[in-house]
Amino acid sequence: MLRASRLLASLAWMLLVTTAWAGGPRFVTGTQYPIAGLFMAFYTPQVTYSTDAGTLSSTLTHAQSDAMVTAAAQVWNVPTASLTLSQSGELTEHVSSANAYFDGTNIVFPADVQATNYLQVPIAVIYDTDGSVTDLLLGSGASDPSGCRQNGVTESVDGFGATGTIQHALLVLNGRCITSAPQSLTQMQYQLMRAFGRVLGLAWSQVNDNVFTGSSQPTAMQMQNWPVMHPIDVVCGLYTYQCMQNPFTLRPDDLSALALLYPVTATNLTAGKTISTTNGAYVEGWTSFPTEQGMDLLNMTVTLTEASGTMWESWQTVSGISGVAFQANGGNPVSGAAPETQNSGVVWTEQEAQYEMGDVPVPTSWEGMLVQPEAINPLYTGEYSLGPYVRTPMSMAGGAPNSISPFANPGVLQGFWITMTNEPASCSPGDDGTEASPVAVDPSGWWSGLLCGPGHSSWWSMRVQANRTWTIETTALDEDGAATVRKAQPVIGVWNSSDPTGTLPTVASQATAMNAMSLGVTQLRMPATAVASSYRFVVADQFGGGRPDFAYQARVLYADSVSPATVGLSGGTITITGVGFRQGNEVLVNGVRAQVVSWSATQIVATAPSQSSAGAGVQPVDVEVLDASTGGSTDISGVFTYASAVVVVAGLPAEITAVSGAGQSVYVGTALNPVVLQVSDSNGNPVSGATVNVYQTVYAWEGTCAAKGPCASAPVLKTQKATMTSDANGHVSVTPLTVSGQPQVVEMAVSSGATGFVSLSLVIAP
Repeated sequence: MLRASRLLASLAWMLLVTTAWAGGPRFVTGTQYPIAGLFMAFYTPQVTYSTDAGTLSSTLTHAQSDAMVTAAAQVWNVPTASLTLSQSGELTEHVSSANAYFDGTNIVFPADVQATNYLQVPIAVIYDTDGSVTDLLLGSGASDPSGCRQNGVTESVDGFGATGTIQHALLVLNGRCITSAPQSLTQMQYQLMRAFGRVLGLAWSQVNDNVFTGSSQPTAMQMQNWPVMHPIDVVCGLYTYQCMQNPFTLRPDDLSALALLYPVTATNLTAGKTISTTNGAYVEGWTSFPTEQGMDLLNMTVTLTEASGTMWESWQTVSGISGVAFQANGGNPVSGAAPETQNSGVVWTEQEAQYEMGDVPVPTSWEGMLVQPEAINPLYTGEYSLGPYVRTPMSMAGGAPNSISPFANPGVLQGFWITMTNEPASCSPGDDGTEASPVAVDPSGWWSGLLCGPGHSSWWSMRVQANRTWTIETTALDEDGAATVRKAQPVIGVWNSSDPTGTLPTVASQATAMNAMSLGVTQLRMPATAVASSYRFVVADQFGGGRPDFAYQARVLYADSVSPATVGLSGGTITITGVGFRQGNEVLVNGVRAQVVSWSATQIVATAPSQSSAGAGVQPVDVEVLDASTGGSTDISGVFTYASAVVVVAGLPAEITAVSGAGQSVYVGTALNPVVLQVSDSNGNPVSGATVNVYQTVYAWEGTCAAKGPCASAPVLKTQKATMTSDANGHVSVTPLTVSGQPQVVEMAVSSGATGFVSLSLVIAP
């Protein structure tokens, strides 16, 4: 495969490239050009290239190297395109690390290779014999033969004209990929052919994609119509050209894209050329939501009727991308205007729906033509994008409609209008505020939103107490309400409420979508402040998009308070009040997990660990609520303390529980341990200073009953009544009443207040 020019941009070598969404054209003019939305081709259809003065490999002569390049270039010389691609001469030098280098800011090439020399050398072909130029561009070791599928040919379009044309390109052929096997040279010819297509302005294309995915067994005709400009090769062996039928023959989709960029019309017809639509039709169509907003980023495919005219062919013929000339990146309030490299297309809403195909073959009059939308393969992103895109390819709802024209004729413009009736039919964001008038977040901390209409953004407000960290999260949703990365790309920005409008975020921002560990989640963690603060924040699409299917769920995870302010040394029940909680959230006290007892969106009840378990001292400790599924968290600093004396406001004892010593069973001669009891109020807080009544009765192990064990009528050996007081932790320690030297059963009944009661049985067996 090829490395796209944006890999070189990081080295500040190439000019800023204007790229756009496209299925046929790779580049579309943006608003920095006199006319936006135009497909970008070479400034002249008579495109020439010059080859390196050296040789590609020690196993090849210079003439053999040039012959391979000529064979790769000749594929693009077809009658239905005005383009001619040919060699004009040689560079004045062999380009290598001896004359190409990084000067600390830019990569410097010899003068005749540079983009400023485009009139003499529109395309420079470098024979990188030792791989040093490939390493210079892509990083040390990039030229290693193990990476030849990726780095056999490196291409870059590094020069554009002021009126929106391609001026200059560079092709670097990695000589280390040439071996004694003749197939290695054929493989490079195949890679170079595809690279020529890229620098001529063609995008990758998706037609009969099952050839690549294997989702269904490809037929021979599907393989024959799998375009040369497919994004990713099928790997069936060492050389990928062997995986493609007739690898050096352009398919109908390649020819259609070429005719779109370099059309032959009656006004530019020359010898050896044929008007592009002599045996084909120019197709233009519009695909929209039920709301009539255009639906961009769909792969629109054409299938023709079989020769009999009674059924559709089983393969796709040509494709185009909806929204090909629409604005690729409209910017957003979080990061501002779109960068120059992503400023392509026009903002006209009509263009959001439109797609074009330059030459759909129509072998006979009244040819049937079936146009169907399909989602773009999600693997086709980054260097494999059909454009390339600046955003992740989007999914679509099932059961997509299609459009049929039974009357296609050669030389006739065919128009198609498709309303995607299976897609959302409403564009109602609701009351989600504006920058000047944001809306308070939902009291639960959870709400749903919709970024509908290009450039729409949602504005919210929130007040946060001092010393609290908090988290804002958005989850992009598909039509079924499931999390997805293939719809909206939400980003988040935060300002102080008093900050002026019209600025970039002043407090915090997350300018790249989907940064959290959970699917479809964009997350922004907010730091604590020393004073209570009011904020406004925005949720917007990273690329300035807005459509009826750009739904999201938002959440603010924020802990506002914890009660009580003090717990005993053994821990106790705490209640956390806030917003954005959900099942599965963890509570950490001083970094140690507490046991969650119950939860709601606004309250979590948990049992704090003991002071020793929490590793806490006398200083106030933090309480944190953590959502392990997303990594979101909220923390209150120094919110409560552990204390040896607990002041209980709740008042009366309500419950007595055994902390230790219950259920003991020992043998004669072994002493019973003390029984420790916990006195708590109705809120589960420990009660100190409570009056506790303890009644103990000792029964004989053997009485008048015949069987071993405690008898129903066993003799009473001893009784005792005592009044005790709970200590600072609400504890009472009771020493069991026993009779020395014999088996027995000790029954203990303990009460405190009106409702606190517990009974225990302890055994000294023979």
